[in-house]
Amino acid sequence: MVTAKTQYSLKSAKNYFHEHLSVGDYYQEGQKTSGEWFGVGAEKLGLSGRVAAEDFLALCDNRHPQTGNRLTQRLMSVQWSGDKQAPSRRVFYDFTFSPPKSVSILALVAKDERIIDAHHEALNVALVEFEQFAGTRIRRNRSNGLRVTQNLVTALFTHDTSRALDPHLHTHCIVFNATSDPEENRWKALQNYEMLKARKFVENVYYHELAKALCRFGYGIRNLHRGDFQVEACLRRFASDSPTALQKRELASVAAVAEKFGSVLGEAQPFIHEIAVISPMSKEEVK
Repeated sequence: MVTAKTQYSLKSAKNYFHEHLSVGDYYQEGQKTSGEWFGVGAEKLGLSGRVAAEDFLALCDNRHPQTGNRLTQRLMSVQWSGDKQAPSRRVFYDFTFSPPKSVSILALVAKDERIIDAHHEALNVALVEFEQFAGTRIRRNRSNGLRVTQNLVTALFTHDTSRALDPHLHTHCIVFNATSDPEENRWKALQNYEMLKARKFVENVYYHELAKALCRFGYGIRNLHRGDFQVEACLRRFASDSPTALQKRELASVAAVAEKFGSVLGEAQPFIHEIAVISPMSKEEVK
């Protein structure tokens, strides 16, 4: 699933970083979340690797993280709603990528770490496609047009639980409201209209890449009518009556998942029924 939320309030944007993005409130108590920069726009600003708080907050203030100069033309502004003021400048867009629930459970409770890596790899493929839809507004003769820029400034933060502390693998893709216009050779506000239209396409790219990896690991996939998929079963059975120590650990781990989260998995009943005799291929078996 890919959800979208626009952040208008500068104060809320900064609090969002401190309270939700940079601090772990997640499945493993005390875990910290380390953000990573992504995008051609981020590279143009000299941003790569781990997200530093000062760089993130500078972009919230619409400042170049290296020089401190104003980045885009528009600074924070407000609009009136009745007798109240409300911020009108978009600080960033939060696009959140999440796999199906059964995938999160296998990754975080059954502790198949390959799935977390597969999530990140699928996400990167999807974001490369997403970036192609980035654009900016051009104003000519009192009319507005769109120029495709194909560059984003994005900070990625991966979490492993929901607010209710259920296992929920997901990545916040914080896309700042800035893109480099190659024709005008300056930074301008991001026009995200085409990105929002392409959200379902990008979601399908993410699902496709993730499902390919899960099949490679030995999991069975069943496509659902709503557009996502369910991990239905593991395709490899033990070849003998004497499983290895690794297989025994896998079996115990997955069986524990079935016992604890069987009601959550819902549509994956075949996965639960066959849990005692089916196990995914081990890391050593997957090249």
